[in-house]
Amino acid sequence: MPKLTVHPPEWIDSAPAVAESSVAIDAPPAAVWARIADHESWPEWFTDLKKVERVGTGVGVGSGRKVGIALITIDEEFTAWTENEHFAFAVTKTPVPVLTALVESVRIEETEAGCTVTYRQGVAGRTGFGWLAKRIAAQLQGQTGDALQNLKRLVEA
Repeated sequence: MPKLTVHPPEWIDSAPAVAESSVAIDAPPAAVWARIADHESWPEWFTDLKKVERVGTGVGVGSGRKVGIALITIDEEFTAWTENEHFAFAVTKTPVPVLTALVESVRIEETEAGCTVTYRQGVAGRTGFGWLAKRIAAQLQGQTGDALQNLKRLVEA
C-alpha cells in the first residue's frame, strides 16, 4: 500500500483541497467526545465506514487505527488529541495511489446550547491529479455532513 505524507492538522488550512462540515449538538462536549473517541462505534454514525479498529493499546497522539471503507482499508495515525476538544489524524497508508496526503481534524467547541462539532479534511493528490483531490474532498464533505447529522441524532437521543 502506498504511504502518504503525515502532516499536522494545521496543514489543512493550506491543503490543495479542503472539505468542512459542522453541526450544532444539544449536548455537552464530553458527551460528544465519548461517542467520537469510541472508534469502533464510528460505523454507527459514519455509515460510509464499514469497520474501525484501534491499532495498539494506547490512545492519543501517535496511536493509530485501521478503517474499512467499501472494499479498502486505510491506516491512520493520530497527530492531535485534546480530550473533549480536538483530535486529528493523518492517513498513513491507502491503496488509493493518486493521494499524497489526507489529514482530518475534529473540533468540539462548547456553546450555550451544547457544542458545535467541526470536521475538516485536507486532501492532496500526486502531480496531475489535483482535480481528483478536489473531487475526493467534495465527496468527503457530503459524507461527513451526513455523518455529523447522524452523530447529532445519536448523541441527542
